[in-house]
Amino acid sequence: MADHKVLTLEFDDSTTVDLLFEGGCDVIHCNDDYHENVFSDTGVFETLAMLVVSENFSDNNILQSMREHGLLDHYNRGDYNFENHVVEIMQENNWDYEFVEGKLEQYDHKRGFYRVQFSFSTDLGTLKSIVRNDPNLVAGLDVIVHTDVGQLTVCD
Repeated sequence: MADHKVLTLEFDDSTTVDLLFEGGCDVIHCNDDYHENVFSDTGVFETLAMLVVSENFSDNNILQSMREHGLLDHYNRGDYNFENHVVEIMQENNWDYEFVEGKLEQYDHKRGFYRVQFSFSTDLGTLKSIVRNDPNLVAGLDVIVHTDVGQLTVCD
């Protein structure tokens, strides 16, 4: 978890870390309209958009990619509602750009569990600063630290 445990890690501040969101819901997949409900119930796009538009992560790849592909061209800068705009753009274009990954586990021919997840990369120094100053931004996200000998997952 992205909490005080991150502050005890003694790796270089430039060490790459991934913030991981995982959630999901039971669905009736035979209707093929369950995606929107899962996206809404988990808040996956809202959580991702919070990270994407945060001043703490101003150089993130997702925002750069959205700009490069013209996805943000229609935003009116004076609207002061950029985070909600990013949520809408990600929801509308997720099938083309896979901002959020989804996987269906089928229980039978009509019921199942739809799991959604995203991974957001940053560095350990930035994450430590956020945990100290704005912990709610990363609360509830799992942390995977990339080291020379493998990956370290920080969990409860």
